[in-house]
Amino acid sequence: MTISLDESLRLKRMASLAAGAQKVLDAGSAQSPNPYLQHPSITGIDLSHPRKIPDNYTNWVVGNALNLPFSNNTFDAVIAGELIEHTEDPFEMLREFKRVLSKKGRLIVSTPNPNSPIERILTLTLSRRFFYTDEHLLLYPQRWLIRMLERTGFKNVKLYSGGFPLPFIGLIPFPRPWCHQTIAVGEAT
Repeated sequence: MTISLDESLRLKRMASLAAGAQKVLDAGSAQSPNPYLQHPSITGIDLSHPRKIPDNYTNWVVGNALNLPFSNNTFDAVIAGELIEHTEDPFEMLREFKRVLSKKGRLIVSTPNPNSPIERILTLTLSRRFFYTDEHLLLYPQRWLIRMLERTGFKNVKLYSGGFPLPFIGLIPFPRPWCHQTIAVGEAT
């Protein structure tokens, strides 16, 4: 049984963190395109097409985030919601995002937080039944997200809460250290 979660709090926060950007790349978004992005140019990229390309997206590309089919300095913001935990080479992906970002462009990444109460309980019990998904390869503590972005050339890295899930309600505001999903924002130089 699959439980669907209302992700609007996280999606709204990520869209607000991209405010002012003219050209946005939304990477790995086929499963959950962001309806709150309101920019002149929004390009989605994923390994497959979404069921329906949202009206607010101007372009959709089938491609891999490890080898983006875009020129250097193409986008003002790159959003990668719930993607980094799916790749075996997160540093290569972060470098590729930096390559396509303009100077002072923003990278906005969200990923599950291994310090959330849910993950802590599952770690205490060593539950093998309730992993996030079969496709999640790694989880990143918040301090290490900062280091990863800094090691790949991003500056002024800040972290935000992506909320905490409540059944039948969705994500609610929650303190950053224990949130369910961490949002990291870094500036390209």
